[in-house]
Amino acid sequence: MGNMFGGMTKEEKEKKATELRKNVVMTEHSEELDTLTEKLETNLQNGLTTAIAQKHFEKFGKNELTPPPSTPWYVKFINEMTGFFSLLLWGAGVACFVSYALIPDAENLYLGVVLFCVVWITGCFSYAQNRKSDNMMNEFKAMRPPKVKVIRDGEKMLVDSAMLTLGDIVLLEQGDLVPADLRVLDCSPNMCVDNSSLTGESDPQKRKNECTHDDVLETANLCFFGTQVPEGSCRGLVVKIGDDTVIGRIASLALSTDSEQTPINREIEHFIHIISAIAIILGISFFAASLARGQDPIVSLVFMIGIIVANVPEGLLATVTVCLTLTAKRMYTKKVMVKNLEGVETLGSTSCICSDKTGTLTQNIMTVAQVVYADGDDNLRIQDTASSFSKGIRTYDPNSKAFHQLLRCSTLCNTCYFEKYYEDEASGKKVLLPFKKVRQQGDGTSIEEIVWTPIGNASEGAMIKFAHPALQESLGIKDIEELRQKNAI
Repeated sequence: MGNMFGGMTKEEKEKKATELRKNVVMTEHSEELDTLTEKLETNLQNGLTTAIAQKHFEKFGKNELTPPPSTPWYVKFINEMTGFFSLLLWGAGVACFVSYALIPDAENLYLGVVLFCVVWITGCFSYAQNRKSDNMMNEFKAMRPPKVKVIRDGEKMLVDSAMLTLGDIVLLEQGDLVPADLRVLDCSPNMCVDNSSLTGESDPQKRKNECTHDDVLETANLCFFGTQVPEGSCRGLVVKIGDDTVIGRIASLALSTDSEQTPINREIEHFIHIISAIAIILGISFFAASLARGQDPIVSLVFMIGIIVANVPEGLLATVTVCLTLTAKRMYTKKVMVKNLEGVETLGSTSCICSDKTGTLTQNIMTVAQVVYADGDDNLRIQDTASSFSKGIRTYDPNSKAFHQLLRCSTLCNTCYFEKYYEDEASGKKVLLPFKKVRQQGDGTSIEEIVWTPIGNASEGAMIKFAHPALQESLGIKDIEELRQKNAI
C-alpha cells in the first residue's frame, strides 16, 4: 500500500485532509446483517472461505496502516550541514581559503579551518539531538495484535492480523487488542472495550449486538481498531481494515500536516538575510572603491573577501545550538523528551497547552498507593504501600490477618492476569520476563517498574501488581495463579 499523501499536490493534500476532518460516516453498524454478509461475501457461522479471503486480500490489501515516507539518515545529516546559515559559513570558509590561495596568509587559513570545524561540529550536534524521529506511526502499529483468532472455512484458526480482510469473523477475549473495525455479532454480558486511545474516554464502554446510535463512535455494536477488551468476549465481523478504520483516518490526518518554520528559525533566517546583504554590499563597495583608487586587483579582492567574512557572525550557529542542547538536556531531567532542538524555543514561547487526559497526560495505568483494612480493634486504617507516591515507604503490616484477607479478595475477585512472556525474534521462542526492574529516571532517582503486563481492567491490574509480591512475602504463595488454582470453583 502506497503512502496516502504521496505524489499529491498541495491542493489535493488539503482537500484530502479536509475530508478526513469530517465526522466518520459508516453504515455497516446499522445495515441488516443479511445485507451486510451478502455484500462481504461471508457466512456468520463459517466465516470466509479460503478462496474468498484471498480474493478480498488481493482487492483490499493488507490490514495495516500506511507508513509515512521516511527520510534516509544521510539526507537528514546533509540537511543539518546545509542550512541557510551553515551555507553562509561554508561560503565564508571557502572565501578564506581563496584568500589564502591568492595571498598566502596563515590567518586566513586558520580562520577557514575554524569555520569549517564550527559548521561540522554544530551540524553533528543538531543531527544527534534530532535523530530521535517521530514515533507516531510506530505507536499506531503497536495497537495491532500480532495474531488473531478467526473463523474460516468453518474452523477456528490463528492468522497474522495484517492478513485480516473484510468479512472475516473474529473471536475476541479479555485482554485482546481489536485488530480491525468490527461489528459485534454476539458477546458476553460483561463485554466492554477501552476506547481511551480513540476518544479519550477512560471508562470501559459496554458492547452489545444492537445498533444504539446513528453516530459511529456512540453506537454499542462496533469495536474499533486499536482499542482493547478489558472484560468479556465477543464474536465480530470485520467491516473496515487498514487506513479505512477510524484510527486509520486519525493516523492519516496526523501525517497530513506539513512542518512549519519555528519562530527562532524564522528570526535567524531573517537575521542572516540582513547580515548577508550588508556584508555583500559593503564588500562590493570597498572592492569598487579600491579599484577606483588604482589598488592591485588581487589585493582588492582579498580585502573584499575579508570584509564579507568579518561581517559573518561565526559564533552564532554554535551558540544557538549549544544553548538549545543544554536546555533540552535540562528539560530531560524534568521528564520532557525533546525530539527537535528548535522545538525548545517554541515550547518556551507557549503560554497555554490544551490537552485531554487519558492517553495524553496519563497512560491509563493505575497503581495501588494505599490500602484500607481493620485489624484487632475493628477500626479502619489507611496504610501506605511502597509506591512512588509514598517515596517507597510502606506502613501496612504484611503479617496482619486482615491484610491477608484483603490480598485474597483482591486476587480472587479479579479477572485480570499477567502477560509474562515476550517472543524472541531470533529464536521464535517465548522468554519469561522478570516481574520488575529498576528504572533510572531523568532526575537521577531510581524507581521499581513492573515489567509484566496486566491484561484486563486497569483498576484490577493495579490490584494484582500489588498482590503478586505481597502474596510471596505474606503467605508464601508463588504468584496469583497459584492462589487462584488453590481456590478454584
